[in-house]
Amino acid sequence: MRSPESAQRMGQRIAAPDPRPTRAASEPTLWLGLRASSLGMTLLLAAPAAAQDAGWRFAVSPYLWAPGIETSVGTQWGPVDLDLSTSDVLSDLDLAFMGAFEARNGRWGLIADLFYAKLSQGRANPLGPLFARGRVETTAKALSGYVGYRVSETERFAVDALAGFRVTDLAVDLSLSPGALPGQRLGVSGTWVDPVIGGRARVAIGSNGFATALADLGGFGGDSDQTWQVVAMLGYQFNARWSVQGGWRWFSIEHALEGLDVETDFSGPLLGLTIRF
Repeated sequence: MRSPESAQRMGQRIAAPDPRPTRAASEPTLWLGLRASSLGMTLLLAAPAAAQDAGWRFAVSPYLWAPGIETSVGTQWGPVDLDLSTSDVLSDLDLAFMGAFEARNGRWGLIADLFYAKLSQGRANPLGPLFARGRVETTAKALSGYVGYRVSETERFAVDALAGFRVTDLAVDLSLSPGALPGQRLGVSGTWVDPVIGGRARVAIGSNGFATALADLGGFGGDSDQTWQVVAMLGYQFNARWSVQGGWRWFSIEHALEGLDVETDFSGPLLGLTIRF
């Protein structure tokens, strides 16, 4: 028979509450995060606190881009080649807009990149004496979407592998002034989707500086003969939320529009800022 003191001690062991706090529910898995992101950017912005609780971090980057452009349009009389330099773009106040959005959870990320450009260029005698002058107006819109995976990361260096798609909308209006032949006007346009693969790297420079580069290639198995881009930038990180960056972007499209072979190359400086939340 237990003594009263022994029974009292046993009761204390049974009744004593566990002083450790209850373990919180585990974070959502990656596929739940991806599914939630498909609800759209509006919902994400409406509930940033809940999204951050799930482990997601976001970045929005608007840019101004002043690209020069080289365009080649195949015609029945031969290719019409025209180019417009960055200085010409700035003097004519022709600019392009681009923006990027990124959502990241651990090693995985979702990236969207959008640009719009409307540029015009002209040249005397583009086909010799056949026409006195040629003028091309090019309107291009492209949306690139990637799934990224961080294959390597250290305190000062990170590399992401990218795979996704590019939706391109391109319209080209070619005007040829009368020469030996009567004047001609050709307008072609199209919208198509291509698969793309690529990579991105970022390296820290000093305490607040950084350099970043992105490159992709597409068109294989898609509608384009080829599409590719390269972006290289230097930036400065003010704090965990804000940074500014500038650099150069090259963007190329080769595609047949309504039976005409069109090649368009954009390249020029860009300047933007990034906000993280």
